[in-house]
Amino acid sequence: MDELCDKLNALATDCNKHRAKTDKKKQRSVFRDVLKAVEEGDFQSETIRFGTERMTIDSWVRKRMYDAFREFVGSGMNYHLQANEFIRDVFELGPPVLVDSATMKAMKISRFERHLHNSAAFKARTKARNRFRDKRVDVGEF
Repeated sequence: MDELCDKLNALATDCNKHRAKTDKKKQRSVFRDVLKAVEEGDFQSETIRFGTERMTIDSWVRKRMYDAFREFVGSGMNYHLQANEFIRDVFELGPPVLVDSATMKAMKISRFERHLHNSAAFKARTKARNRFRDKRVDVGEF
């Protein structure tokens, strides 16, 4: 187990010059997660929402498969999880769920509600930023 952790740690801090910066960053991130899971013995599960459905990723195999499909498909991953039968079979989601337009419209947030939510988030962000700036000023006066 110690030998495995040492190898994972070496891969998590790998820095070869002949690799692209983004490739090194991805590799280090993946191996840091794997090392943490091996040392602590648990996997942090993720839930992906698409349409009216949810998919839980609860193992490294499913995580790697999802990441590979996401890298290949790109921004259309949610659509493919909803409609693509092959990808649904791979992730054992069953047949595609058909949702009529009335249900989709009822699930959507109205433009006004979305505006209220965004303005509240903007206000909270501004207050937090101002608090942080005030703390920086106070520290600098000593």
